[in-house]
Amino acid sequence: MAQPDRKLVPIVSLDVVGFSRLTEINERQTLRLVQRVYDRMVARSIGRQGGKVFKTMGDGLLAEFQSVVAAVEWVASTQKELHERKLKVPGGGFFQIRAGIVLADVLVAGDDLYGSGVNLSVRVQAMSPAGGMAITKWMYQYLDGRSELQFIDLGPIELKNVSKTVRIYVWHPDGVTQKAEAEQLPPVPPSSRPSVVVLPFDNLSGEADQSYFADAVVEEITATLSRIRDFFVIARNSAFSYKGRSFDVRQVGRELGVRYAVEGSVRRVGERVRITAQLVETDSGNHIWSTKVDGAVSDLFDLQDKVAAEVASALHPSIRRAEVERARSKRPETLAAYDLVMRALPHLWAHRMAENPQAIAYLSRALQLEPNYGLAAALAAWAHGQQVAYNWATDVAAERAEGTRLIEIATQAVGDDPTALTALASAMMQLGGDVPQAANFAERALQLDPNHAWAWMRRGFGLVYTGRPEEGLAAFEQSARLSPLDPFAFNVHLGMGLANFAAGRPERAIELARQALAERPGLTWPYRDLATYYAAAGNLELARDSLERFVYLRPTMTVSSIRDGLRFMEPKLLDRYVGGLELAGLK
Repeated sequence: MAQPDRKLVPIVSLDVVGFSRLTEINERQTLRLVQRVYDRMVARSIGRQGGKVFKTMGDGLLAEFQSVVAAVEWVASTQKELHERKLKVPGGGFFQIRAGIVLADVLVAGDDLYGSGVNLSVRVQAMSPAGGMAITKWMYQYLDGRSELQFIDLGPIELKNVSKTVRIYVWHPDGVTQKAEAEQLPPVPPSSRPSVVVLPFDNLSGEADQSYFADAVVEEITATLSRIRDFFVIARNSAFSYKGRSFDVRQVGRELGVRYAVEGSVRRVGERVRITAQLVETDSGNHIWSTKVDGAVSDLFDLQDKVAAEVASALHPSIRRAEVERARSKRPETLAAYDLVMRALPHLWAHRMAENPQAIAYLSRALQLEPNYGLAAALAAWAHGQQVAYNWATDVAAERAEGTRLIEIATQAVGDDPTALTALASAMMQLGGDVPQAANFAERALQLDPNHAWAWMRRGFGLVYTGRPEEGLAAFEQSARLSPLDPFAFNVHLGMGLANFAAGRPERAIELARQALAERPGLTWPYRDLATYYAAAGNLELARDSLERFVYLRPTMTVSSIRDGLRFMEPKLLDRYVGGLELAGLK
């Protein structure tokens, strides 16, 4: 195997000041602003100065230059232009970047560069004043007589994970060093969402040129997790600074302000590759979840996608469970709207008559604190939908009216949150609303996050309700593949049962309904499904027994009330479903 090339080049590291805080205030506006600056001020000018971007990382980039002077002059020109334009950022203040420049001996792998020098540029950049740049002593000495820029000597600095002190010189357009990021932006409350960082994976292959693949896996996982709006994902640039260094995950948590970290490794043996990943809680260092994926070297790109999808789909319920436990441990008087939503979730997942009102109570309190909390409104509407669809309500009209009111709030407030969109789709279906419109919300959730298991499940129900059971079955199977540990897994089996019933396979529908009941002991409403499936299969004795179990807690249940509660089903399926209950003895 050919050895990778090495070269000595100036490396520029750029990073957006306060990016995490800005995205908490207004993520969409921040991302648009970052892209605008990149397109109009970086991409258009960097090539003219002999520079080339070799890595972008959401809130920053790494670039190489052919000349030390050209690198410094380009950074200074860019910073001066930003300083003059004073682009406003969400929450007040102005858009600023930090820059670090070093001369580095780097490893060339394709279009990418690696080596300790690249990491050093990131460390030096962290010492830059907001809106300025930082360079090393060697760079400063080389510039003597070649630049009119006035640098300030900060003296020898101990940089994190760098064995020797590095003398740093800084420059700013107005001649002052503005180190404190907090002085540039108004304080922002801590994120209510849990935060996670994907740390650089270890290359255990023994070959330096294989590190590109480990980095590519991390990039793919970070990008995939970023689609999940239930938690905040730290930008790749911040995580990159830990590459090749030993660290304590608890230290990472403190430095980056994250609750969770994803660690992993890549090992190549011959033509096989093994990728491992694990989720760690940074407060305690406890492992929450882990996985390993094996594949062939010839399938590297597919393997990257597979690992990213598996990590994303497994992390979602794992982090959600951890957040529920975190909320449960807090004192009631300290609960914020987010905590109340977390406390509501287990009661919603229970799918039980006695639990659902408790979920509604928590979500109502959350909406009192934050009336336009889209996720809380969507989940509350879904909870009222469960009251109707599972025949728990004594006043169906009142449940529908309240659910409809909450849907109107959620429709305006859910934004680009896939979980909230899926909850909204669930609510609209179960309340007997516009099923095609509800299905569109589930489709939108999947466009935002293709690995959202609940959205795939809701898509499956929408397809069955509109007369496409085979397509619905495929959606349910995709949901099960993505998240076998999800608390909704039993509901996926019920959906697959309904799809098989709709497709004329009642025996298979019976197997799946019984499997779901075994997974969730204590449920009674799935016996409604089982009763009609047994009737369709010709086993009226077991159909009557299942119906008795269903109506035990619902003595006023009638054929008419069942029809009303399930009016989201297309007419032929509804007739067959209710017909089975009539055969079982329902009047």
